[in-house]
Parts: sequence; C-alpha cells; structure tokens
Amino acid sequence: MNTKPGLNSFRKNKTERPENFNPEKSAEEKRVMPNNTILEHPNRRLTTKDLPKSIRLTLDTHSAISTIASIENKKMYEVVTDIVENYVQNLPPQSKKIVRNSIEAIKKSHL
Repeated sequence: MNTKPGLNSFRKNKTERPENFNPEKSAEEKRVMPNNTILEHPNRRLTTKDLPKSIRLTLDTHSAISTIASIENKKMYEVVTDIVENYVQNLPPQSKKIVRNSIEAIKKSHL
C-alpha cells in the first residue's frame, strides 16, 4: 500500500487543476455627465416673454456684464448664461447633478 495517508492513496484518477487565467485589466471607467452643457443656448434672440425672471445686481456687476456683452456682441442674458455655465462646470459632481436635476424639472414643468 501507499505510504502516504489520506485519500490520495485511494484515488486513481486525479483531476488536474484548471489553468489559471488572470483577468485582463479593463479600461478605466470614467463617469461623465450626459451632456457637457447644462444650460441651453437658444438659436434665436429671446424676448421679454421668454425671459420671465429678473435678478438684482450691484451697479459694478451690471456694468461688467454689460461691457462683456458689448465686447462679445451678445445680449446680457447670453453673457449671464455663459458665466453660470462656466461656474456650474467647476462644481463638484454632486452639486452639478443637483443643478442639472433642478433645470430638467423646470423644463418639464414648462412644456
């Protein structure tokens, strides 16, 4: 008999170990927002009917926005939209998602 104790002494057909497969390193997943722009820029000029909200600004802020608008040949609301868009792009992802959800809720309510 075999000198080694245990089941090995009785087993005749030993199953070989399967070949080891190391998983390939998958490409890093990078979560991105569905769209880089959160605020939409309309193709046409908006009227006062399309712009229901007003904001109060200090005189120097108003002057800066007005100057930027005249330099870039844009309306003031377009400059404010650009400024807000840049600000939102620099927010952390959690805050960006909150802003996106609130904008989408407003759009759905006005359809």
